[in-house]
Amino acid sequence: MIKIGDFSKLAHVTVKTLHHYGELGLLRPAHIDRYTGYRYYALTQLPRLNRIMALKDLGFSLEQITNLLDEKLSLEEMRGMLRMKKFELADRVNAEQARLSQVEMRLRQIEEEGQSPKYEIVLKDISSMLVLSTKSTITSKVAFLATRQKLQALLSSNLERARIKADGPWFSLLSEFPSVENKQSIELAVSVKLRCGQSAGDWAGAPVQLRELKAVPSMASTIYDGENASLGSSYANLFAWIKRNAYEMTGSYREIYLSEIGDSSQESEELSAFVELQCPVERAAIPLSVLSTQFSQKDKIMQPKFINKPRFTVVGFSYVGKNKNNEIPQLWGTFNQQANKIKNMIGECAYGACFSDIKWGEDGDFEYIACYEVSDASGLADNMVAREVPTYKYAVFTHRGKLDTLQDTYKYIYETWLPQSGLELVSPHFDMELYDDRFAFDSDKSEFDIYVAIEE
Repeated sequence: MIKIGDFSKLAHVTVKTLHHYGELGLLRPAHIDRYTGYRYYALTQLPRLNRIMALKDLGFSLEQITNLLDEKLSLEEMRGMLRMKKFELADRVNAEQARLSQVEMRLRQIEEEGQSPKYEIVLKDISSMLVLSTKSTITSKVAFLATRQKLQALLSSNLERARIKADGPWFSLLSEFPSVENKQSIELAVSVKLRCGQSAGDWAGAPVQLRELKAVPSMASTIYDGENASLGSSYANLFAWIKRNAYEMTGSYREIYLSEIGDSSQESEELSAFVELQCPVERAAIPLSVLSTQFSQKDKIMQPKFINKPRFTVVGFSYVGKNKNNEIPQLWGTFNQQANKIKNMIGECAYGACFSDIKWGEDGDFEYIACYEVSDASGLADNMVAREVPTYKYAVFTHRGKLDTLQDTYKYIYETWLPQSGLELVSPHFDMELYDDRFAFDSDKSEFDIYVAIEE
């Protein structure tokens, strides 16, 4: 038997910790002297203590550790607890990664503009609310204020008739980005608290309606104060932030007219100097094909590796356009028939190189080359081209499965991963596909890599 003080030294834990574990039943002393109360431990208890410390390092609470060490706990139950902890830690890592990306973006913004941002955008959890509202259609931004005033007067008269008061500021619901000049629906609303016995049916047949706005767990919000930017540019900043942070809009914009006046039902001839702009958002959806084929665990969704590849030369067949009529698969048909004419090949990997710096063609055109890397581009066969690929740092993703889901993979890379990563693409943009012996046409087990050039 070993005294508690000596056991604590052997185990590198404090005596207080051993007392606490004993009280919880995690690690009871092997013997307690009935006369002195001294606690004694056995060397055979060290493995159990080490297991407790290991599980604690994994982030489990002492209560959870007690359950994990329970001999009655089945192997499947233990696996389940470990899986839950894995997902919990992955969520925490993702949240911290998103926070890190926001810090990096703010640093870049300060470096580019030479000052702190003029606007702040935050995410809010907005509760559900009961509102009285009415709708109209506007034909231009100029007509917005006059239309809003008419709607406000209509709502005010209905509030007065029903003898209820507004329970918050007036706000507009806009179904579209409010900078368009075409027809647009506008809904003016105000939160209300009904008196006993009142219901939505009381407004049946009236030009106003009583309805509930559902809770919004993620509402992107910014304040327009009329000083740092126009209302239109404030909307543009909000829209850019949503895209840059890999969110998607999931509902109508809200313009909330903030006021220090206690009675929100008072009509105002002009917009408040302070307007809160809100937009409900959620994380950009990951295409189903990516979810089903590109990963096996929740926290392993197509994480890229990063490599540096020096300048190299490619020779192959070129297509310039927008691939509207599936011209690229036809290009690969030509390549497969005539690739044996390419000389001085390096390796056996084929590339699909996409260049965006086109000096000819229409807007949006790109050049796609089905090619091989070569050591010397001289002596080109008919209809072949040679291109130099500069030295780049690449984020390398692996596409798994058939080619019919390739568009979803690119969508995920550019619309979800890239905004969340905080990285910047090189200018002009360049990416390429690398096909090696893992590629198998029309096979669910096929794999090939996508190289996306990024700034160092």
